[in-house]
Amino acid sequence: MDKASALLAEYGGYCASERGLSKLTIQAYTRDIREFFSTIDVPVANIGEKHITAFLREKRSGVSSRTLARKICALRSFWKFLVEDGMAQRNPASALRSPRLESYLPDVLSVSEVEQVINRVARGRRTSLRNTAMIEVLYGAGLRISELISLKVKDVNLDVGFLKCLGKRGKERIVPIGEKACSAVKAFLLFSPAEEGNSLFRNPSGAPFSRMGVWKIIKKLCADAGITRRITPHTFRHSFATHLLQNGADLRVIQELLGHAQISTTQIYTHISTKRLRQIHRRFHPRS
Repeated sequence: MDKASALLAEYGGYCASERGLSKLTIQAYTRDIREFFSTIDVPVANIGEKHITAFLREKRSGVSSRTLARKICALRSFWKFLVEDGMAQRNPASALRSPRLESYLPDVLSVSEVEQVINRVARGRRTSLRNTAMIEVLYGAGLRISELISLKVKDVNLDVGFLKCLGKRGKERIVPIGEKACSAVKAFLLFSPAEEGNSLFRNPSGAPFSRMGVWKIIKKLCADAGITRRITPHTFRHSFATHLLQNGADLRVIQELLGHAQISTTQIYTHISTKRLRQIHRRFHPRS
């Protein structure tokens, strides 16, 4: 392992243990830092703000504001790590400002579209019960894809209708799941029983599902249901929150169910609901 790789490995450990960042965030930050170092040939101790600014200026035209903001966060946190460990005297990225992020409203499925997707699961196949249970839990509990694929059989209590999942930064939360999701999981486990410590959802080889594996299943089901826009596993999480809000659920309750650290993250769903109300008004009001 070369010096740069060793340093990035140490930084990854710092991000995980001291900052509590997720594995995916650490991978993205490490990739950004490695990309930066591939563009210059200057010792770490001699790198200044001008080097980082030049790198970001070159990237600005080719990436989104969110990607650019992430690169700034990555470089800023990397030098903070170096300063704290005595490997650098100052943080040349500390004064950098993140770009103003564009407004982003996530896409959601309607209730009828969710039903269409579930109904498109082919009946009678070995994978039918598994795929139905997977989507019912994804939508019924509002899970992140990483939370879904890491579920163990022991994490789901079907008698009381709750499941336990491990969210971002290792935060554990208890989430209720509805009768339909419980029934789907029960039917799946009766057909494909597994030990308590095993993964709940497994691919044909018996290994835990990958993110891409779940995404491919959802992509095909959505296409079969006639939904042409891009739908990801996370769309079901957005739909879960939006449908709760539209039916009168308190925003603080939705925050707890989603595992959001900040209420501001959850508030985006109020904008989705408002947008939907405007669409209905324009469509049906005679003077809209």
